[in-house]
Amino acid sequence: MRRFADLRPGAILLVAATVLSLILAAQPSRATKYAGAFMADGGGARALGMGSAFTAVADDASATFWNPAGLAVQGHKQLLIMHSERFGDLIDRDFVSYVHPLKGDAHHTLGITIIRLGLDDIPFTDGLARKLDDPAYGGNGDGVLDDDEAARIFQFSDEIEYKSDSELAIMGSYARAAGAWRVGGNVKFIHQSLADYSSFGIGIDLGVLRKNWWRNLDFGLKLQDITSTYLSWSTGRNETIAPVVIPGVAYDWMVPSWKLRILASAALETHFDNRNGEIPEGVDDGGLDGADQFSWGGVGLSSVSSNLFLGLELRLSERVDLRVGSHGGFDSEDWTFGAGLDLHPLRVDYAFAGDTLGLDSSSNYTHRVSLGVSF
Repeated sequence: MRRFADLRPGAILLVAATVLSLILAAQPSRATKYAGAFMADGGGARALGMGSAFTAVADDASATFWNPAGLAVQGHKQLLIMHSERFGDLIDRDFVSYVHPLKGDAHHTLGITIIRLGLDDIPFTDGLARKLDDPAYGGNGDGVLDDDEAARIFQFSDEIEYKSDSELAIMGSYARAAGAWRVGGNVKFIHQSLADYSSFGIGIDLGVLRKNWWRNLDFGLKLQDITSTYLSWSTGRNETIAPVVIPGVAYDWMVPSWKLRILASAALETHFDNRNGEIPEGVDDGGLDGADQFSWGGVGLSSVSSNLFLGLELRLSERVDLRVGSHGGFDSEDWTFGAGLDLHPLRVDYAFAGDTLGLDSSSNYTHRVSLGVSF
């Protein structure tokens, strides 16, 4: 018979996830869709190569994002550094995470993570539009940029201002063992700046992880932004990041004769901010944009939607990894691929994701490289 202490942490969070899901599904969504989206891709090339199906894996320093409870299964210090590029080098994204186990009777682990996204050379054309419309420069002064005025746009191109967008999140993580379960959480501080405007917010994530829940099956659950995360802008506008519930499973088995380890994983990322799935033709979408893979409760009737992430990793001779994943669909743009090389204590990983925005352009491909070290 299992001890109550072994079951309690997971049971509590499972009940919390269920109650949270029911409450959120029953209320009209007041969240700002895609607020704080720069954090959504997490960190680590390994996780991306597995389609982001990492909730129940979470066994390296990137667990600070994917499932903070995973920090408690790591018995040594780790540092992970990741860099990714999109649209050439127009959008740069960096992820740095450090994990530090503490000594003591119970297994306690601390972590700190920095996520940064930078976008440079964003054109601001307000000054250009005002000058084109100014009667002193041939405009009609009606406040509307008509075709004749727009035809002279290159004459005043020096009026275009180029500014930057910088988005930063700093997360402090804590995890511990609780019987057979691992529990953990994050406190994250978010700062965004766009030209002369900025925002600040604080959020909380919780997670549980149970290795070998049933034979070689692992179970993980992450409650992201569990209290809702509020972003306050210097303009007076406020945005809300809605909670996200992400259960996941992972199963691994060995093929000793081939020196092969196979790891398969899945995660269901569930949103509550009106990201409904595909809208049937001829149906009024009610302002919904059909961003997610699945919709629950019917079009326009429910704010609940989900994406299914799937991942597969093959490890050869405990050194070389090959990965493939499905990131919320099975179209060509939804597939991810990756590879890794373990040169203990160093580890190098690479991941590739396709044209997720449907632009039919290789410039939208994501290339992600991460370097990890254990000590």
